[in-house]
Amino acid sequence: MHGTFDMAILSRLRFKQLALVASLEVTTNLHGSARELNLSQPGATKLLKEVEETLGVTLFERQSRGMKATAYGVVVARHARQIISETGRLKAQLSAMQRGEYGKVRLGAIMEALPGQVSRLLTNLMESSSGPQISLTVSTSDNLIAGLNEGALDFALGRPVEHLDMSGIRFEPLWQEKLAVVAAPGHPLAEKDRLGLKDLDGFSWILQPRPSPMRMSIDLAFARADLPAPHYSLETSSMLMTTVAVGESDLLAVLPQSVATYYSDSELIRILPVQLEEHMSRYGLLIPNKDEFGPEVEALVSLVRSLF
Repeated sequence: MHGTFDMAILSRLRFKQLALVASLEVTTNLHGSARELNLSQPGATKLLKEVEETLGVTLFERQSRGMKATAYGVVVARHARQIISETGRLKAQLSAMQRGEYGKVRLGAIMEALPGQVSRLLTNLMESSSGPQISLTVSTSDNLIAGLNEGALDFALGRPVEHLDMSGIRFEPLWQEKLAVVAAPGHPLAEKDRLGLKDLDGFSWILQPRPSPMRMSIDLAFARADLPAPHYSLETSSMLMTTVAVGESDLLAVLPQSVATYYSDSELIRILPVQLEEHMSRYGLLIPNKDEFGPEVEALVSLVRSLF
């Protein structure tokens, strides 16, 4: 058995107390959280007092505009969400076993992993009759890390993010993604055989918000070429929105090579012949630090590794 149990705490903590802490960190309003959990306000106050006494720390401070989580409260709320999430997962897995199914794996992925690795992974699983069900969440790395920290994802394909808490997550680099500059098929630069960054000066761009890796890469590339940062008309983290807007305008954008190739093959955009220095970090597996994983998660992680 891994670890030990603190029976004194386990015998006093209740799920409703944990749910209250998780809710209150978000709402910052005791009345709102009480209503959300179908509690009276005096009942919610009592639950909060009990959990603080059990843990021996103050979780929330009363302020003029509501309840603010202390540093202890932030940590307890995060663990509370993990416990609640795992309990829901347990129930779902037992129900799946009763139906003769193989459980569910909650996978997160950044957009650039979709056209290659993730699509091959899902194709392999769909062709097999013995694999687990997959719940796929596509988002940016910071959102995926938040999902991992809160127990909402089993593992993800993404990048570490410096300013986020990565203490409970290990990173296994797998793939170096290249970047491509893209334009509409009818763009004035679309038929050129060779272009430099200077040739792109004067056009307006769609860029990802800072501090996304792609935004930092394009900014750094222009800076190293002694050119002003690209002028942009739109900031968005949506690659679908970027692709649609580029295809219907004279705007330029930068996309992961895999995504750009996919849409270029569909003739929605054109990849411009521009060489970009590589400043993107590798993406790979983001895996929670746990003693044990379900067999379906272990099997899926092994399958992901085999695809790289």
